[in-house]
Amino acid sequence: MTIDPNYHTYDPNDPYNIPGWTAVNQLPGPGTLTANPPAPFPADLAVQTVVATYMTESGQALPGSVLIQADRRYRDKVTGNLVVPNARRLKVVNGALSVDLPASDDPDLDQPFVYSVHEVLPGGRKFMISVPHNATGPLRLHDLVVDMDYQEIQPPRIYALSPSAGGF
Repeated sequence: MTIDPNYHTYDPNDPYNIPGWTAVNQLPGPGTLTANPPAPFPADLAVQTVVATYMTESGQALPGSVLIQADRRYRDKVTGNLVVPNARRLKVVNGALSVDLPASDDPDLDQPFVYSVHEVLPGGRKFMISVPHNATGPLRLHDLVVDMDYQEIQPPRIYALSPSAGGF
């Protein structure tokens, strides 16, 4: 049996690479399906575009990805919708990253929240950000860093149902 080396790439530092399992929301690439776009956020919440650039001192673009996750559930006071945080894996393409995130201090939220950010690339860091609702975008990711302890982003749980556990 031979394995096609172009089927996928493996980064041992990426917490979402779980050998032997199919990843949820895989990045598009040879042999993988294109990930479904995320559902739209509630229309009354402010959404900001957050951007970042990753490059070496010589100007060469860095490859990698960035994981972002809200630190808690938040409720839209207008609609009553509850938004459950999930880790979003964003591919850094040609050294550039762009993502739309709900503002973490929107007045229509039950209370403010922050995001955990894990840069999975050479020299990457782990930090927390706050996305303001009243800023003019696009906003630079590293300008949003807040001084607080990083809250770890957990890899997705993998559940297996067996007949003894009530599955199948």
